[in-house]
Amino acid sequence: MSKFSVTLLFIGLSLLVFCDGSALSNESSDSNEYEVTGILEEVRKQCKKNTGSNAAFRVVIESVETTFMCISRFEADNFMNDFNRLTNATRGIFFPKYCPKVRSLISCHDNMIATIQTCLKEGTIKMVQALYDSIPEALNLACKNDGEIIFKLKDVKRQRCIMQKGDQMSACVNTLKNSLIGDWEDSKLTQEQCSILTNFRQCLKDQLDHCDLSDIISIYDIRMNAMLRLTPCGNHTEEQQVGLIESNSIVEV
Repeated sequence: MSKFSVTLLFIGLSLLVFCDGSALSNESSDSNEYEVTGILEEVRKQCKKNTGSNAAFRVVIESVETTFMCISRFEADNFMNDFNRLTNATRGIFFPKYCPKVRSLISCHDNMIATIQTCLKEGTIKMVQALYDSIPEALNLACKNDGEIIFKLKDVKRQRCIMQKGDQMSACVNTLKNSLIGDWEDSKLTQEQCSILTNFRQCLKDQLDHCDLSDIISIYDIRMNAMLRLTPCGNHTEEQQVGLIESNSIVEV
């Protein structure tokens, strides 16, 4: 659990837990171990290492389930229907309507973030918390100017362009994945490792540039910079500012 990728833990955990409709497989009667894979398996191992039992892992799973019950209050079907019908004329209604509702869901994750700390190292706890704390700022940017950044994704030409860039963007991700080997201690990243993260961001941005979607990377920057400030990368990497964002001020909707 010492690799840098653990800082994305609670996102991956939330997705993986419910990807097949259930939180986890039945507990093995022979080994008293949970039958889980991927990120959940890493979480389970660290929980047991930190506490000596699977009890903490059960608490994490229960907190994730509670989080999703809380999120289920969101009117997802109505949101998607309205988003599919979104036009430049209606975005002034759509974003002021849904941004406050999405913002209210952030607190749904509070308990999950608190319980999962038992299963993380101290440095990782700080990074996960920083990632979580950056959500409001990222959301504010996404909602700024009646969703100017997000609305660009509705443009057919840009959609077609980004689909054509799928292989190149996958290559960016694969290059990063292949680089995440060896010692990637969260709080002790080397200059070379910081450069790998910087190059990954630039790789994504290069593809988005072709589709006139460069400013989307600003949302990514908010999340990543929140974590990188807690690593040696914070000493080498300046805050990234992209294209069409005219100022650093965020106007809440």
